[in-house]
Amino acid sequence: MGDLVAELVDDVGRFKKVLDRAFPGEQIDEADLEARREKMRRSRAKARSDEARAKGDQPVEADSKALVPTDAETEVARLQEEARGKHTLYAVTARHNRTKPFSSDFVGHAQAVRVTLPPTLEAAQPIWTHYGVVKKDDHLAFSIEEIVAGHAERFGRRPKVERVDLITGARHHDLDRFAPLSVFLAYEHADDDVPIFYVYESGSAQGNPAKLYWAEALDATIIDTAGFLFTPFARVNNIYKGRLIMNRAKTEPSLLSINIALDEDFEKHYIQITASYAVVEPGPVYWPITTQIEAAMRVFAIAQGMGCELELWERGFAQLGRSTLDWITEPPHRGKPQGYSGCSQ
Repeated sequence: MGDLVAELVDDVGRFKKVLDRAFPGEQIDEADLEARREKMRRSRAKARSDEARAKGDQPVEADSKALVPTDAETEVARLQEEARGKHTLYAVTARHNRTKPFSSDFVGHAQAVRVTLPPTLEAAQPIWTHYGVVKKDDHLAFSIEEIVAGHAERFGRRPKVERVDLITGARHHDLDRFAPLSVFLAYEHADDDVPIFYVYESGSAQGNPAKLYWAEALDATIIDTAGFLFTPFARVNNIYKGRLIMNRAKTEPSLLSINIALDEDFEKHYIQITASYAVVEPGPVYWPITTQIEAAMRVFAIAQGMGCELELWERGFAQLGRSTLDWITEPPHRGKPQGYSGCSQ
């Protein structure tokens, strides 16, 4: 998979086209993709150099030149390493179980970190963690005052909240982020272990925030419209029904479950998405760009099963997703949307 990612990212124009088609709800900046490409080239050169030295060989000259980091790269690497052990880290396992118009089921993996938000947005500063930086530009709320105000506006009662923790995907090296789901946990007192309510935030495959979904209490179920397009076959008016399940002590998230339907009665329910959280020790940091490409491959494979109009290269990308990624249930090679897709036919 690593060679495939490197080959795709190397051609920025082609990479942008893949992301534009797979994730239509956002604008992709080509300069941003170029920065990711250069950083990935350096990372791969370092891996090859380390492997050569381990074998007692000399690294090739091109890799040695590529290893010279910029001052900015040196600084962000230092900040991430210095944050090792300072925050709670999570391995997130996300399952996407589609039942209509056909069966499609797979599991994806991501990394997340817990940070504590400031009282006000004016006091917000970038928070460096082992996985990368967590900052206000990547979220629709980033302070206690915003979470309190949003809850009061939604439910008509201003809650007492002295602390808000955010569990989210960080922006690795301040470049790349993958966080389709983030969770805010609100605490009545600053030293409480058990939150009083939660909010979850949807996001794009490129790490941009999309919408906040509010729960009145910790055990409440959220029902709301989707509000954004994650894939070509999504609809902004789809109905989300979500619930956060905490561990037995109610101190850590265990599972975030989201059911999606075309209608409020849920007679046209078609997919369940679950994200399970496991606390982990600091370890390797996985490039979000790899997860983004895997997600794009799955989108094209499912779009093919929907009967979406795909170009030849997109059909090839769909087949690559079938052959290189693991599926619990693989989507069909052809089919009809039966009203469950908004993509072009």
